[in-house]
Amino acid sequence: MLAKYDVFMFGLTRSEFSISSVSVAWAKEWAKTNRVFYIDRPYSLRDLLSKIDDKSFKDKFSSLFLGENIYREIQFPTVSFTQVTPRITLPINFLPEGGLYNFLNYVNNKVIDEVVKKIIKDYNVKDYVFFNSFCPVTSPIISKKIQPQPLANIYQSLDEISQEKYIARHGISAELYAMRNCDIAIGTSTGLCDRHAKENDRQVHLLANAADFDVFENALNKDLPKPIEFENIHKPIILYTGHYSDLRMDHDLVKKITKSFPEAEIFFVGTYEKKDLQNHGLVNIPNLYFIGSRPIESLPAYLKYAKLAIIPYASNELTKGIYPLKINEYLASGIPCVSTSFSNDIRSFEGLIYISETHQDFISNIKFAMQEDTNLKLADRIAHAKENSWRTRIEKLEKLIAAFVAGEKV
Repeated sequence: MLAKYDVFMFGLTRSEFSISSVSVAWAKEWAKTNRVFYIDRPYSLRDLLSKIDDKSFKDKFSSLFLGENIYREIQFPTVSFTQVTPRITLPINFLPEGGLYNFLNYVNNKVIDEVVKKIIKDYNVKDYVFFNSFCPVTSPIISKKIQPQPLANIYQSLDEISQEKYIARHGISAELYAMRNCDIAIGTSTGLCDRHAKENDRQVHLLANAADFDVFENALNKDLPKPIEFENIHKPIILYTGHYSDLRMDHDLVKKITKSFPEAEIFFVGTYEKKDLQNHGLVNIPNLYFIGSRPIESLPAYLKYAKLAIIPYASNELTKGIYPLKINEYLASGIPCVSTSFSNDIRSFEGLIYISETHQDFISNIKFAMQEDTNLKLADRIAHAKENSWRTRIEKLEKLIAAFVAGEKV
């Protein structure tokens, strides 16, 4: 049994990310029982050009340039945690591996060391864990010079880092270092865990993505107002929530869905790049809508009024290591889901969702899902979603932390 401890969360995703995020979801659940300090991935000088008109960015100037006013309370409907904004850093990803890159990366890492020391001092931190979520290039573990040391340094792998071109440039070697030097290594899919365990000759624990069950069950249990985008629609709605990723999506399949179901409206709720839609011929399709991101708390309303949800991912090196965050959110909302067969993890949901090996299978499964009596599978979907809550993930990780603190090999 662990004594009371604080959590220092540091991830690739910043705490103000507007859609579902793994690291933010962990932080929100942890904050129900522990103090959580979410250290945002540092902005670089390069961000000055792209975010200079962003009010939330400008509001942080004293934090970014002077190291002042670094704490802000991020409030959610039922919980809050402390956002920590580090000083601005140098943009160095364009540099090749070598002495200059290593020196400047050391300088950037000192920025995180600075805020960690400040949090410890300002909040009188005694016991804490450090959780790095897929940001291996910057502070994969806490420097040995910082006291007190964390109860455990935890590194979490989220995706096949080699398949994300920008991150892969320095991320591949950085993730090897993180996996070999952290105290507890975790992955979000069986594919990631197996690969990292083999490459690093260590145990890598599966803590798959989960769902904020209390939020998404509202799609079933609450009389939510219809989203404004749906108000004048009288056709069945096919829904996808989350980022429309150029690397993950099967763009041809998306086009086939729109052509095969002219009697339906297909909505993508999440961020996207306009150029990706243009490149793949996904603009000016009458029954296809990209409406941008929405706060996670509003997603249950979209799911409530949709006929079914889809996960039209391509099968490739990136997606074979993915356990999608959205799958347990869909299950918690009770909605039928049709997915491609892109990973071992998604195939484990056979029977709860419709798994499709081919494009034609996907189209046929949408037809089946359209006719489904949702009540027949509802209990199983809800039960599975409850088992895959963020609280169950934290409880499993706490057992690993306790074992490590007790001197066991984890």
